[in-house]
Amino acid sequence: MKKIITTLALMTLIIGHESLTSDESNSLETSVDYQVSTDQRIEEIVTDLLDFFPEGTKVNLKSSPMEGLYAVHIGSQVFYISDDGKFLLSGDIYSTQTSENITDNERKIARIEFLNELDSSSMIIFSPIEYQHSVTIFTDIDCGYCRKFHQQIDAVMNKGIQVRYIFFPRSGPDTESWYKAQKVWCNSNQLQAITLAKQGKSLNSQKCSNDPVQQHYDMGRMFNVQGTPTMVTDAGEIIVGYLSAADLRDRLDGK
Repeated sequence: MKKIITTLALMTLIIGHESLTSDESNSLETSVDYQVSTDQRIEEIVTDLLDFFPEGTKVNLKSSPMEGLYAVHIGSQVFYISDDGKFLLSGDIYSTQTSENITDNERKIARIEFLNELDSSSMIIFSPIEYQHSVTIFTDIDCGYCRKFHQQIDAVMNKGIQVRYIFFPRSGPDTESWYKAQKVWCNSNQLQAITLAKQGKSLNSQKCSNDPVQQHYDMGRMFNVQGTPTMVTDAGEIIVGYLSAADLRDRLDGK
C-alpha cells in the first residue's frame, strides 16, 4: 500500500502538502459514505490513505458503479481504489452502454461537497432577493477579467444568479494582491470595498485577525485553479474565464 501511495505523491493532480494544511485543521477526519460497508477492511484502506496525507486531510470513500472499486474523494479530486486496497487508479471511467463519463459526474459531486465545507460566512456574496442559480467564483482583485465580470454584477443578479466570491490572489501570499484581498475583507462594507478595489481604488481598511484569504487560497489550489475568474456552478461544473451575464445564465440553464 505504501508503494501505491508513494506513486500518488508524484501525480500532479494533487497539490503540494503546504496547500492542504491550515491552522484551523489540526486533526485527521475520516468520512465514509455508509452506502458502502464500514467493515474492518474498508477502515484499513481509509487509514492507509490518511497515513500518507498531511494532518487535516479529509478522505471520503464512496461506492462506485464499477464492481471491485471504490471512489476516493480528496478535496475536489477523484481517484479509485480496489476493494482490497492494493491498487490506486487515476483516470476517467466511462460507461460502455451510455458513453457517460462516470468520473466527471463524480468530480462534480466532490466539488460540491468540498465547497460545502467552507462556511458561506467567509465569502463575499452578491445576491438578488430571489435567484435560480448560484456560482462560487475564485477571484483576484487585480485580475482584469475578474474586474470586467464584476462591472456587470448588477446585470448578473438581475439574471437570477447569486455570486459567491472566494479570494484567490494569483501572486500568492505576502503580495499586493493578497493585501488588497485582506483589506476588502476587513472593511466594514465588504460589498462596496470589493467593488472599489476592482475599480483600482485604494482602501483604508486596517488588517484584521480573521481574514479567510489563506483558507480560500488553499482551497483554490486544491481545486487546481490555474487562472481567474474560475467559477464553480451549483451543479459542480467548472467554468474558467469571463462570461457576460446573459451567456452565464444560458450556461447555467444548460443552453
